[in-house]
Amino acid sequence: MTSQRPVSPFESIYFVEAAGLPLCDMPAYVESLVEGRLRPDLMSRALRQLIDRHPMLRTEVVAGDTGPLLRVRDHVEPPLTVLDGIEDSFAGLINSRPDWTESMLHAWLLTDGLRSQVVLGVHHGLADGRSAFALLDEFWRLYTGLAAGADLASERRETLPEAIDSRLAGAFPADELDALIDTLVQGADEFKPATLPTEGVGRADRAIADRRFVVDRLEFDTATTDAVTAAARARGVTVNSLVTGLVLSAVRAQLAPEHGPLPMVCGHGVDLRTRLTPQVPLTTVLNCITGLQTPLSVSPEDRVEDIGQEVSAQFADALRRRAPERLLLAALRAGARGTALPAPVVSYGISNVGRIPAHPVPAGTRLLRFGGTANAPGMPPKIGAASFGGHLLVQNEYDSWTYGTDQMDRLRETLRSSLEALALPR
Repeated sequence: MTSQRPVSPFESIYFVEAAGLPLCDMPAYVESLVEGRLRPDLMSRALRQLIDRHPMLRTEVVAGDTGPLLRVRDHVEPPLTVLDGIEDSFAGLINSRPDWTESMLHAWLLTDGLRSQVVLGVHHGLADGRSAFALLDEFWRLYTGLAAGADLASERRETLPEAIDSRLAGAFPADELDALIDTLVQGADEFKPATLPTEGVGRADRAIADRRFVVDRLEFDTATTDAVTAAARARGVTVNSLVTGLVLSAVRAQLAPEHGPLPMVCGHGVDLRTRLTPQVPLTTVLNCITGLQTPLSVSPEDRVEDIGQEVSAQFADALRRRAPERLLLAALRAGARGTALPAPVVSYGISNVGRIPAHPVPAGTRLLRFGGTANAPGMPPKIGAASFGGHLLVQNEYDSWTYGTDQMDRLRETLRSSLEALALPR
């Protein structure tokens, strides 16, 4: 039984303050909006069940002989905060940082008349977005069972899952990783992608200065979602590839709309749990997400499906070559030996959450929407494309102290009009 273990080098970027890395104590939020009133007492019972089932959520960070440790505590009471209002309360909430010494899982119930919003916040060092969504689904299954009068047996677990970089240790020879490090250092100046301007952007750019992190949602009904899916298939690409092409084309138009190809880099999140044999289940609360950058050139006349297909082809080739694993282990090895690697620069991030089925809700309650967000100071903006319960969601997340709201509003409206145009009969 492993009730404590070291914070791994990969996990440490979320637990230890480091120069140039804004990720320390970063939260990941997942949320559901429903029509109906919820019972805080049943929510607290469901949260205690989650805490019992997932020992990572009961951990605390303590000092060890060779560095910080994650140690499972005997008892943790996950805080549940009830707030009036939904939109404004949620905007303030995602700009907050929970007290992780109290619990690695926090919950909120936001209410407005007959509408209720459940928000779960989990320390990003412990969970990535995919396992956080699985946690949200598990919460609702527990809550729905309790609301129906079920007597749910407690399932207390104690063993901590092994960190993703520990699982990958030894997957590649050390000399191969050293050669990759040398290549990355030598090629630092070879490709300079275009990025959205940040000059002149700051607190004065926001009407409410403490609402730094912004989430812009574009959600489409099932008819529009089906039409966009059909349009993607007709062009021989996936919906995510189509959205990727639309995003990069729209960003490029803001950078240099008048002429020529422009170097750009598309940033991706890669779930390494699917790269292992056997795979780590989504129900395992663990951070398994790393990044991957795809370089390409984009011209004003390029078709969006061609841009998306190029990104998709490069991404598939990178997965075939196991580039995400190699790059992660090389970066950790470089850090251990004191070698500075060039910081990744992306023109825009793309997060393909995929299709997530609607989770259960109690009788008399109607699920309106669900989603999630995670952000930190200075992070590049990112688009999340997902299908939640058959509804296409295209979500833009950005740091408004770094990127101006005017340019982001233009991007949102370009995406909206482009997707709606794709849904029109041809």
